[in-house]
Amino acid sequence: MKKILLLIVSGLLIACMAGSAMAAPFDPSLLNAAGTAEAPNPITLAPGQSVVLSFRGTGILEEAVDTDLPYTSTVAVKAGSPAEAKTTDITVGFVHPNFHPTASSYTDVGVITLTNNGPAGASYLVTIKAGSETSIEFGAASRTVNSQIPEFPTVALPVAAILGLVFIFGRKKEGL
Repeated sequence: MKKILLLIVSGLLIACMAGSAMAAPFDPSLLNAAGTAEAPNPITLAPGQSVVLSFRGTGILEEAVDTDLPYTSTVAVKAGSPAEAKTTDITVGFVHPNFHPTASSYTDVGVITLTNNGPAGASYLVTIKAGSETSIEFGAASRTVNSQIPEFPTVALPVAAILGLVFIFGRKKEGL
């Protein structure tokens, strides 16, 4: 009985894995603004900073060439981020609404803009999709976006200045 149950569970797991593997008929990736190199992972942006990315698809199915595959995106806040971090902190903008490949390997140059409006120290997972999950033409690429923590001098200098002023005014009150 245990062997039969193990066989059934194993078969279901294999069927589930095979089903998800068929969901992406082309291999998408995110590139730099010029479309010449992979975008870094993670991407580090200071609050208020933006980055421009390109979207490339390789191994695109013949029936998806010269069709419009709509761009969509999702943002998720990663564990360990500050409590005030929200999915709306990262805005994803597209120059045009569709990925329109003209060959089996196609790069849409400079089409995506990511803007960080979140708190320092937050981390997000941004996924860019082209195509519809209900059709056979679908692919998604993702990157981690980290909100840059201010550098030491940016924090330390104002604190040192305040402590210095407290020391100076404290000495004046003592009459030294």
